[in-house]
Amino acid sequence: MHSEKRIFNNIERLGEKYCEKYLSCWKTSVLEKNWWEALKFFFSHSFMRGRRDKLSNEYYFFTRHLLEDTYNINNTSPDEAYRRLTHDRVYFDKRIMLDFKKSRNLMKKNSIKHPDFKSNIASKNPIIKLFVTPREVEIEWDNEIYKKPVRLGNDTDIMMVLDVLKFISSEPQRKNIYAHLKHKIEKEGVKNVFDMLVSSEFRGISDKIASFTIRDILMMNPRLEIGQEDYLMTFPIDTWVIKISKKMGFDSKNIEKVKIYFLEKCINYRIDPLKFNAGLWYLGFHSLDILLEQYLGKIKI
Repeated sequence: MHSEKRIFNNIERLGEKYCEKYLSCWKTSVLEKNWWEALKFFFSHSFMRGRRDKLSNEYYFFTRHLLEDTYNINNTSPDEAYRRLTHDRVYFDKRIMLDFKKSRNLMKKNSIKHPDFKSNIASKNPIIKLFVTPREVEIEWDNEIYKKPVRLGNDTDIMMVLDVLKFISSEPQRKNIYAHLKHKIEKEGVKNVFDMLVSSEFRGISDKIASFTIRDILMMNPRLEIGQEDYLMTFPIDTWVIKISKKMGFDSKNIEKVKIYFLEKCINYRIDPLKFNAGLWYLGFHSLDILLEQYLGKIKI
């Protein structure tokens, strides 16, 4: 029992390392005032879908650079860049892609690969055309910087970006998506924000992505108070967490059961569930680094 408690304490501390490595680069004072920084923060989460993290990161940097260039974001005032963005709002409607998928009976298939996509969609929507056109971008990943040609290769990612752009350009109070979500958590509670993110308003935002985004906003704003029942919606589960759960003696692929198992343990051991959850991912993703840093230099095998 004491050994298990020590493990939970150590994973919670790894959650603090997650904050240092992945959240300290975002300044809350800047995020709340600058709509572009807020949008980058959101996209850095919303692209992290069920695939290789490195590919998701490439999609994030591609979209970031594309929008910077298209709306001259870094070379003009934030207000002017936002005005340019809202001017293109007519192109942020995903229905053109949904109608195309329906007419071709594509269902869950990737419509970008259809031979009619270019003539029926990309040629009619200049923003979508930009997303499917490869461009060489500079990408930061795991303390390295490299360049490669990238495009968005999945129609779900394109529709997600369109939905987010449509959302922030629809009303002034939505302009800054970070500030909007934080304020909504504070005033309406975690559940309302979670339900909004997983609604049809945002294509491709799964339960995991919604939980991931809310969790990080909460960790960056520790004064925001949430109820114990809210932790189920702030505890994203991915393959790393499932694998570690199995190693720790709870062998289940049922996401809700894994959440409940860990949350009950956190409550019993007085562990911060948010930091613990972040620590689980950090442990899975950086396990080799942790082994090298913490053990192989100190022990004799």
